[in-house]
Amino acid sequence: MHSFLSAIDKLNAGVTILVGMLLMVVTLSVFGQVTVRFVLTAGGINISAPWTEELARYALIWMVFLGAGVGVRHAQMIALEFGVRKLPARIGIPVRNLSIVLCVAFFAMMVWVGISFVDLGRSETSPVLGITKDYVYWAMPVGAGLMIINSVALVIDTVLSGRDIRFAADDAPEV
Repeated sequence: MHSFLSAIDKLNAGVTILVGMLLMVVTLSVFGQVTVRFVLTAGGINISAPWTEELARYALIWMVFLGAGVGVRHAQMIALEFGVRKLPARIGIPVRNLSIVLCVAFFAMMVWVGISFVDLGRSETSPVLGITKDYVYWAMPVGAGLMIINSVALVIDTVLSGRDIRFAADDAPEV
C-alpha cells in the first residue's frame, strides 16, 4: 500500500507541475490578449489575436480539472467541515467516509459523462484553433479519474497512519 501511495504522490507531483505550466499558458495568453486589444490599439495598431482567448479557456479547463484531482489527495477541496469536525469521532468519521463514498460515485459519473462528451467532441472543431474539441473534453474524465484515485489514496493514507479522516486537510503538505 505504501508503494501505491508513493506512486500516487509522484503522479500528483507531475500533475502539479503540469498545472503550473497551464497557469503560465493562461497568464501569457490573457496578457497577450490584453496587450493586443488595448495597448496596441491605443497605439494605433489594429490587429487581433482571437486564438489567445480560446487557448486560455482550454488551458483553464484542463488546469481546473487536474488541480481538483490533486486537491482531493489531501482533502483540500471546498467542503463544509465544521459540522463533521464538531461531531464525536464515532459519528463524524462514518459521516466523513460516507461523504467520500458519495464523492467517488459522483466522480465516477463525471468519468462516464465526460467520455460521452469526448465522443461528441470528435465531431466538433474549435472555431479559432481548429482542433477537435475532444482534446478539451478529455479534461473531465481524466480529472475525475484522478479524483477517484486520490480519494482512495486519501482513505488508505489516513487508515495506514491512524489519523482521523475528519482532520486530513490539517495534515496537507505545503506546496
